[in-house]
Amino acid sequence: MTPVAIFTRVSKTSQDFDRQINDLTKYAASMGYKVVDSINEKVSGSKTNEERQGIVDLLKLAKDGAIKKVLVAEVSRLGRNTTEVLKVVDALKESGVSTFIMNHQIETLNADGKANSMSQMFLTLLSEFARMEKETLIERINSGLDEARRKGVKLGRREGTTKNNDALLAEYKTVVAQIHKGQSVRNAAKICGVSTATVQKVKKAMSTAKA
Repeated sequence: MTPVAIFTRVSKTSQDFDRQINDLTKYAASMGYKVVDSINEKVSGSKTNEERQGIVDLLKLAKDGAIKKVLVAEVSRLGRNTTEVLKVVDALKESGVSTFIMNHQIETLNADGKANSMSQMFLTLLSEFARMEKETLIERINSGLDEARRKGVKLGRREGTTKNNDALLAEYKTVVAQIHKGQSVRNAAKICGVSTATVQKVKKAMSTAKA
């Protein structure tokens, strides 16, 4: 059985990986693949590969020879930075690992292990589209905020809604526990399924509480 890794990503803590995992698991089963790991990230796809623990873990699996394929639902799950996405794919290829993009049914390596030049070109285009889509979304959000400001709408948290330190620590007890165990910000965020920014806020609140 071909050993594969499932890779999923969402950008918001309120989102989940269920649909991606279910679809990719069903595909793996239909192809007779053996899923040796499922790497699930909650992180912005615009970050560099070095800032993403999921990508780091994925490349280690490939380098160690634990997998032969990586299954992703769509190219934007690998990231929204074209250069970073292509770097991941190239690093996987160097380890003899093929990347399969399910929604377009494309694979970066042929059955003989050689690079699929057509899929490489297609992947580059898809990555660029994902980046442009992200930029368009940001532009729309900023445009909406500017329009709201022109209309006199007060933006930000409502008065009295900012969480105090006690409330923050009570809400993120699991993060507090991981910090007490000596976990890094990145690892604590991954374990608890929150952003690194949230972990940083919790650490700051903990330091203030000790002062």
